[in-house]
Amino acid sequence: MAFDDGAERIRNARYRPAGAGGRKIDSLPSELVGFGENGTRPRSFQRRSRGEMDGEKLGDGSKGSMSLTERACYPYVAGKRWMLGLVDTVGYQLVTFIISCHFCLKGTTLGLVGQAGLPFAQKVLKLSAQESQRYGIVAAFPWSIKPLVGMISDVLPIAGYNKRYYCFISSILGAGAITYLAAMPLDSSSALTYVAAMVLINLQVSVVDLLTEGKYTETMAQVPEASSDIVSFVWLTVSWGGLLATAISFFVLQTKKYHVMFWCALPFSLQAVFTSFFGLLPEVKLAVSKLDLDLLTKHRDMFLMGTFVGCISVALAVTQLATENMYVEFGVTLGVALVLSVSMFFFMEKRLAKATLFLFLTNTVSVSFGSAMQYWFTVDETCNPGGPHFDYLFFTVYTSVIAQAFNALGIYLFNVYLSRFRMRSALIVSALISSTASLGDFAMVMRWNLRWGIPDRWFYLIGDTILEPIVLMMAFMPSTVLISKMCPKNMEATTFAILASFSNLGGALSSSFGVFAMQAAGIETDVESGQCDFSNLPWLIVVCGMCLPLVAVPLTFVLIPDIDMSDNLKEEEGLPEPGGEKAGEKTPLIKKE
Repeated sequence: MAFDDGAERIRNARYRPAGAGGRKIDSLPSELVGFGENGTRPRSFQRRSRGEMDGEKLGDGSKGSMSLTERACYPYVAGKRWMLGLVDTVGYQLVTFIISCHFCLKGTTLGLVGQAGLPFAQKVLKLSAQESQRYGIVAAFPWSIKPLVGMISDVLPIAGYNKRYYCFISSILGAGAITYLAAMPLDSSSALTYVAAMVLINLQVSVVDLLTEGKYTETMAQVPEASSDIVSFVWLTVSWGGLLATAISFFVLQTKKYHVMFWCALPFSLQAVFTSFFGLLPEVKLAVSKLDLDLLTKHRDMFLMGTFVGCISVALAVTQLATENMYVEFGVTLGVALVLSVSMFFFMEKRLAKATLFLFLTNTVSVSFGSAMQYWFTVDETCNPGGPHFDYLFFTVYTSVIAQAFNALGIYLFNVYLSRFRMRSALIVSALISSTASLGDFAMVMRWNLRWGIPDRWFYLIGDTILEPIVLMMAFMPSTVLISKMCPKNMEATTFAILASFSNLGGALSSSFGVFAMQAAGIETDVESGQCDFSNLPWLIVVCGMCLPLVAVPLTFVLIPDIDMSDNLKEEEGLPEPGGEKAGEKTPLIKKE
């Protein structure tokens, strides 16, 4: 079973199954990333001008030109100054717990577990591509119930705390699961045990991530001038954790002792047991620990929706384990998709429901056949004669480092070009980009690259590792802009949590439809016996990778308002608001120049 390294690798969103760290929409909306009421920031958070940096002596604070040594040391000194300012503003406890959650858990732990996923699936558990993808759906379901977990923690404190012991209990479960995977000898009969352990690991990270996010969102509301610094610090720690996981994987994967990856992940998971138990996440103890019926009644609709989505997630996961009948799985998946599509309009305001439905449907119909592609790239000559036969070090380590760099280029190109489009046009272009991103895979499966004299590794690096992250990030960004414009005022964080659950469910449904598609196409990947059949994989790429993403084009005209990317929206009608910003009006994500 293959899992991504949590750092949200966009290049894998299309054809890698959701697992320990698949891409999740859990970022914060732009409205929470702002300045103070007077448009300025405290001195500790203000960016220093180039003149100040050049004119200030770092050693004694006197003015003058900096020496070459001082210039070389400046990034470290400036970073330290910035960190001290952040600690002074939000407190060392919150900063430490963000490191515990985002660096240790979300970045490093999920990174290491994700890097171990593919070799474990093929070499230890002997899973087929369909089994790998099916179990990946089950392993990832805790991410779809985050709103439900958050609601339970809000109304039912444990020993006077709404967050501390939920983090503590989930961390014990996650660390215990990693210990089991590291210490116990596993084989082809251990698949269900492995999946159960992966569920617990995902539960730990998703619960701690959710409750940490809730705390720093609360802090950002109290100290708005520090908002952008908090968000920057959060994503820096995730990135650094992912890089550390990649570096560790570089050495461990070469030994082919894949269980060592879990030993390496264990201390990063285990530390959360102590940071949560000793209360490093700032929280006021309640006088009485009892069910908060008033809060439950006040937000009844929200609790009902969270419970409903949670039940749907559990039902989908159980179906993946209970049957391998492709038609039963297809029927359940289709039924879940229809029920969720209709339910949005009962729980959400109409314009938000339409935007959510658009994102949910486009995510769902972009059917994921990720495991089939992974196996085609990495299985040996017996299973895939004449295939590329990539080793795990190249496929999971080298390519991920390069892809992360080019994700940033995709964001830059979006800001330069697509950000000037109207919303519908941007989403249509996004669909076209997603469709064309599969051309490289199609050419490689057809072996055209060899006819052109391009070796497999170079063609994969250019297409899937460099170009594909760029185009898929450009395709992903318009959705982020759309969500930010649909969020009700003062409900941004809650709305994002709910949309995250729908997005993750859409990804799970996409993978479930993908299992059906692989079975219908006759894809076989019995790595134990070497009996494999990829003959219909090109058709799978054409239908699922190129054609189905284009369903977003007609949906755009039905569900998306015809607004400019820089327009504000009226709360009532969801129509563009002419003129500039007004008091109390939501700031657009992309401003007009």
